[in-house]
Amino acid sequence: MKTLAPLFSIALLVAVSACAPVDDQGFSVGNPESCSGVIVAVNYGILGEDSVNECVEFEADEALAAEVLAFAGVETVGTDTYGDQVVCRVNGLPSETEELLVPGFDPYLETCDDMPPAHAYWALWVKADGDSAWDYAMEGAGTLMVTPGSSLGLAFSAGEDIEQPSTTP
Repeated sequence: MKTLAPLFSIALLVAVSACAPVDDQGFSVGNPESCSGVIVAVNYGILGEDSVNECVEFEADEALAAEVLAFAGVETVGTDTYGDQVVCRVNGLPSETEELLVPGFDPYLETCDDMPPAHAYWALWVKADGDSAWDYAMEGAGTLMVTPGSSLGLAFSAGEDIEQPSTTP
């Protein structure tokens, strides 16, 4: 029996590894300053959280924006009406229980039922490469494909100011 114990241990390790979630695109976190993957930038604006600036590397030629965001630790919530085609909340913000105070507007409670108001919303942005300007994404994170060398951003715009993400590299 002692001679079978190492084989049993290896078989058990293989079985457990096969059951564990495996990242089929080979996602990993890299250095944003020398990123060969997708830079993920999040600007919280008036929501007051520190900006996010991550590099997500992957082996494939392209990846789904929602998966890249999730791997970077950016959790998004869509709306009841539009699903993940409209970003309503990022990492729990704006809060679903605390009113949002935007100067010049009535207090607002984000329910994620429908389209957020024009004075308080998350925008999904893309950059084709490091030299390009930020552009609004033409589709939501659940269908948008991004490629290595591009950037993916979320920025919370409030009031009259349209925020854009910023990246450090």
